[in-house]
Amino acid sequence: MAKRIFVDHVWCKEETDEIGSDDVYIVVFRGNTTPPFSSNVAVHGPGDFWDDFDSGDEWSQDIPVAKFYPSSVYVVMLVEEDVNRDISGSDVIGAWKSQTDLTWKSIMLSMGGGSLTAGQKASAAQGIANTMMGLSSIYMEFPKGNDDIIGAPKQIVIQEGQKPVVEFKGDGGHYKIRFKVA
Repeated sequence: MAKRIFVDHVWCKEETDEIGSDDVYIVVFRGNTTPPFSSNVAVHGPGDFWDDFDSGDEWSQDIPVAKFYPSSVYVVMLVEEDVNRDISGSDVIGAWKSQTDLTWKSIMLSMGGGSLTAGQKASAAQGIANTMMGLSSIYMEFPKGNDDIIGAPKQIVIQEGQKPVVEFKGDGGHYKIRFKVA
């Protein structure tokens, strides 16, 4: 059975400046570093595990968010939903997938792909984070949307047996998310 990356714990240190509890979701990018440099974007939440966060809340549950490949690069973005999830529907998610895939392949071709150093992976992740921020300015701003990013997209550096915690601060909110491979 293929291994996956899971969110296994979320801490809401401080809810966002929005009225009421936070309903959040994450956007996860996975990019393979070996040819043909395939990639994917997945959106998880809101709903169930991802709803009604108030300051001080913690939630533990294994939520699968991406396939795990040891050499892949992962970037995650945390978003606070306002009315409806802005990053939804086949057209919008298709645009996110095609644009991040184009960015990813161009980065990998410029680096030669294969066995990348940690610094090269961080540089590639930053290129994806920049693309995600650009896409957010299109799909999460008036007239298409109104959701808010909680901090900048972050690279997840993870291997089997590790449980890295990624911190997100922005829009008045402060969250920590722990990931694991299983």
